[in-house]
Amino acid sequence: QASGSATVQASGSATVQASGSATVQASGSATVQASGSATVQASGSATVQAYGSATVQASGSATVQASGSATVQAYGTSGVHAHGHSTVTAGSHVAVHLHSGQATVTGGVIIDVTQLDLTTAAAWCDHHGLTVTDGTVILYKALGDDLTAGGNYGKPTVYTVGDTVTCDDWDDRDECGGGLHFSPTSPTPHMATQYRYDATRWLAVEVDAATLRPITGGGTPKAKAPACRVLHEVDAFGRRITVTEATR
Repeated sequence: QASGSATVQASGSATVQASGSATVQASGSATVQASGSATVQASGSATVQAYGSATVQASGSATVQASGSATVQAYGTSGVHAHGHSTVTAGSHVAVHLHSGQATVTGGVIIDVTQLDLTTAAAWCDHHGLTVTDGTVILYKALGDDLTAGGNYGKPTVYTVGDTVTCDDWDDRDECGGGLHFSPTSPTPHMATQYRYDATRWLAVEVDAATLRPITGGGTPKAKAPACRVLHEVDAFGRRITVTEATR
């Protein structure tokens, strides 16, 4: 974990979380999550998830997920997914998936997915590579140390591992509010973090696909449901945390 003005060189299969004004050079199969004003140089097959005001320079076959106000310069055969208000400058052979009409992209081969009809649960799950098994799908929730969400809206809801959590204000419309909100990212929960920048804990939850309502108003993907089953805790990179590790 790199914060403040730390400088990190990551290679092999290293995993780095960078925040503040940290600087990271990532190569090989390294994985980096960058936020704040962190700066990342990624090459090889490195994977970078950038949000906040992070800056990323990607080359080789690096993959970048950019959201918030992240800035990305991508070259070689690297790939970029542009969300939120991110800014991307790309070389001629970079594949840029445009997920937001607010993102700015210069160069690259743009794959515009902003007009996809993702209003149905089936289409939304398929688009995000989520597997529906026996009518259920696994999503993620980013939370604080107390595993509580909704406090800012007067509806504090505690997500306890092993419990079924329900809401009392379900509204089956394509808009925020009126339900429990989750993010689709797999295998890492970085999209969920976009809705809780100060997250310290992350949960994998199971939702009945028939009740899932995608929220398609733009920004980082999310959906809501009237209930969920809390499966287990994961770390910021989607790795399951054992019961002993999760006890705090």
